[in-house]
Amino acid sequence: MQRERWIDVYRGIGITLVVWGHVYGGYSFDVIFLFHMPLFFFISGYLFRPVAAPGSFCRRKAAQLLIPYAAFLVIIGTPLAVHLALSQPRGAGALPAFIAGLLLGGNRLSAWLAAFWFVTSFYTVLVIESLLVGRCSRARLLWLHAAMLALAYANAFFAPGLQVPLAANVALAAAPLFHAGYLFGQLPEARRPYRLAAAIAAPAIAAVLANHYFGWRLSLGVDMKVTQYGVPVISFAAALACCVCMVRIARLVDARLPSAAAWLAELGRAAIVIMFMHMVFTMGVAALAGEQYRLARVAAGLLGSWLLYRASLNWTWSRALLLGSARDLRTLAGRRELMHG
Repeated sequence: MQRERWIDVYRGIGITLVVWGHVYGGYSFDVIFLFHMPLFFFISGYLFRPVAAPGSFCRRKAAQLLIPYAAFLVIIGTPLAVHLALSQPRGAGALPAFIAGLLLGGNRLSAWLAAFWFVTSFYTVLVIESLLVGRCSRARLLWLHAAMLALAYANAFFAPGLQVPLAANVALAAAPLFHAGYLFGQLPEARRPYRLAAAIAAPAIAAVLANHYFGWRLSLGVDMKVTQYGVPVISFAAALACCVCMVRIARLVDARLPSAAAWLAELGRAAIVIMFMHMVFTMGVAALAGEQYRLARVAAGLLGSWLLYRASLNWTWSRALLLGSARDLRTLAGRRELMHG
């Protein structure tokens, strides 16, 4: 069954906000960091269905997510490691530390690799949800996800600098967002709380803008990579409300702005590649032309990554290794068996 286009529009809006938030500061940064990464966990939960065989599901998702993660980590990390090896003083420990950071991932990855934490944390969430949903009652699921959120807040307050490999601890905050998306998807359209979400999201965004304008320095946003989850419960509710509002926005764009919807859907389909590659392009333009050319950097981050995605569709190996295509991975495995048969 073909997926509804508004879902890709939703992801396209989300990945555009990710790139924008990594380039621009000020008011837009503060608003975007209220909900931009929760968007992806929420919509993935919306699409999730209980799985009969969690082991098979997790292996399939590992191929779709972790193989591209490893491939892009090598593609981007190798030149950085070579540059570091050639530029560091003899005997310095920067290169071993850099390689250790590549292997451990999570919030140890920065600059060109800054967004990689999402994929490993997302995979952890998928593992958790595949083991829970369909095997626990709805009440137990709610309690388990509330407990995860409480543990996420405990992590943020008592051990904010904790560097868990592959950002697995971020799944404690992400899984409740994912499960909220799953529950939202179970509701019939007439019962979906769009008005309530707007009534929460509007004052939340107003509070973020006022916080910036008056310089109150309140931690209202959700920066999941570094376990900053804002005001307990309130920031979670605000992020969730924004995610629900974005469903309505994506559907309206899809219905009323077909040209914009087509472009956003293309970006949505390329979201995984954009997530991996946009920092290379935005930082590359900054290095070559200057950080002040922000709009050009956003355009380069989106367009350059999208072109790489389109190019990757042309070959079996690139679809397998860069896009995580299970069919093409099986084709490559079959060719290898034939070569060694």
